[in-house]
Amino acid sequence: MKSSALRTLVEKELVEAARNRLIYGFSIVFFVLALALSIAGVLSPGAKDVAISRVGVSLLNLTTLLVPLISLVVGSQGLAAEFEDGTIDLLLTQPVKLRYVCLGRILGQWIAIAASLLVGFGGSGIVLMLMSSGNRAMLLLVNIIISLALALVFITLGNLISVKSKNRIVALFSVLALWFVMIILYDLILVQVLMLTTGGLTMALLYGLLALNPADLLRVLAIRLSQMKELFGPTREAMNALPGFKGPILATAGWLVWTVSAYLIVVRSLYKRIYS
Repeated sequence: MKSSALRTLVEKELVEAARNRLIYGFSIVFFVLALALSIAGVLSPGAKDVAISRVGVSLLNLTTLLVPLISLVVGSQGLAAEFEDGTIDLLLTQPVKLRYVCLGRILGQWIAIAASLLVGFGGSGIVLMLMSSGNRAMLLLVNIIISLALALVFITLGNLISVKSKNRIVALFSVLALWFVMIILYDLILVQVLMLTTGGLTMALLYGLLALNPADLLRVLAIRLSQMKELFGPTREAMNALPGFKGPILATAGWLVWTVSAYLIVVRSLYKRIYS
């Protein structure tokens, strides 16, 4: 019963995603940009390994910029729209627990965006497979894994904002503000803070600030897994400071904490909004 109810909820979300022009538009834009960056990277002057690494860095930057945005927007429109339209009452008449409602919605949205990402990485994958060695083609796999992880955590955060918003417009502006702070403004503030500190205090602040942003955690993980040494900045410093497997393990653990915590808060917030 539990698995069938969850599957039905996921299928419902996939049907709604299939009607969402935003997801189709994202697939096309991501495909074009990823393909253009890949071609420009491999055709740029320099050794082949350097060029391929440059492609990996470009794709990682594109992923950390666009994937959180589309994930937040898609995640924010579900529950807020159902409360606004009153359709949530029909859903709640079904014999299904709220945690499955939340989980089914998040998984359905994630699968839809995952399909868009796989389409988007298709063109760059062809370029990398044709023009790189096997070990450097791992850059593509790392970027895909990181993009899927980013999508899941930010979809969950989008649903959290959705359940706390009065309507879809409020939810949309809220997630746009969150995206700007976490993806654009956060690193600028991080750099300024690190420039004002030295020694052990700098590293303590670095670890603490990175833990507060899942996008930075996953960027550290991508650097460690793919060895993209051409990427500099605070995340590069964190990568060097975490020896061996501690970097990937800590980054993955941080991502799990963010995702699971956000999901549990979504369930609790939905329960309070319905029954309080």
